Amino acid sequence: MTITISKLYDDYTTASRVVSALETAGVPRSDISIVASNADNWYSDGSGGNSGSTSRRVDRDADGVDDRAEGAGAGAGIGAAIGGTAGLLAGLGVLAIPGVGPVVAAGWLAATAAGALAGGATGGLIGALTQAGVSEEEAHVYTEGIRRGGTLVTARVPDADRTRLQAILDRSGVDIKSRREAYRQSGWTRFDQTAQPYTPEQVRREREAYRQTSAGNETVIPVVEEELRVGKRDVNQGQVKVQSHVVETPVTEQVSLQQEHVTVERRPVDRPLSGTDRAFQDRTIEVEQRGQEAVVTKQARVKEEVVVHKDVQQRTQTVSDTVRRTGIEVDDERKGKGGARSAGTASTTTQR
Repeated sequence: MTITISKLYDDYTTASRVVSALETAGVPRSDISIVASNADNWYSDGSGGNSGSTSRRVDRDADGVDDRAEGAGAGAGIGAAIGGTAGLLAGLGVLAIPGVGPVVAAGWLAATAAGALAGGATGGLIGALTQAGVSEEEAHVYTEGIRRGGTLVTARVPDADRTRLQAILDRSGVDIKSRREAYRQSGWTRFDQTAQPYTPEQVRREREAYRQTSAGNETVIPVVEEELRVGKRDVNQGQVKVQSHVVETPVTEQVSLQQEHVTVERRPVDRPLSGTDRAFQDRTIEVEQRGQEAVVTKQARVKEEVVVHKDVQQRTQTVSDTVRRTGIEVDDERKGKGGARSAGTASTTTQR
């Protein structure tokens, strides 16, 4: 009876060493498959170090079409080029998986996934894994791990050799349970083929976060705790507008004016002409009549000042939010340990 064993690795170099170990252990090349993220385009024509490579360079051609969009259609041709007789690594090819992005793939699993994509099926890689006997839950974690820059090695092996060959895969691979929990703590639930593929920078950070140390084959899981940092920014909270305009108001004032009046009066008399009287001479008398009239002038005077200024006041605001941190659970399923289970939450302290 033949079964499928799989393991996820954080980088292609580690995975390729495992492939060599499986071959040394007697697993035929035709029964081994490898699927690695090529988000940073590390593998392309003339740069993979693999003679006879059938991969193409992942970039835009002369008509501006992204070759990765053609990956699913071209994937069907990968199956013919990656037969075991040609050698696994020599048959590496590049194809695009929705939600994962460009991957470097070879072997029977790659051919199955590429065929599904070429046929228009969704979830080609997950479908290929579940068809091979991998649980759907693990298939989602494996596919998400490739999306984040990892490499998946899958082998078809006799059931009798399962324990021995699985030990080879487990030497430097990712613990799938721990990785699944780490993904879920960041809000992940299952692989989404409509999601945006990881950028090269995101892949670099992901690999750094889950780096493996060579000493003692230890897997390092970083314990991460978020810190709440509150900053300040200036915002416009409205404005005060002061406008001035001319207002005309009718006013009334009283003034006392003088007015002269000239009258001519004729009085009857009967007396002898004296020596001072001028008789029989022509005379002209002119009397000027004067009066006063109102004269209006205006003078502008400052009666009031309107001063616009700003006062700056300090206030304290309480900001509430949530921060996340990595929780660690250890399941010890070894016999003789009483099924001990420990759970706890670890945190880090940042010195400032």
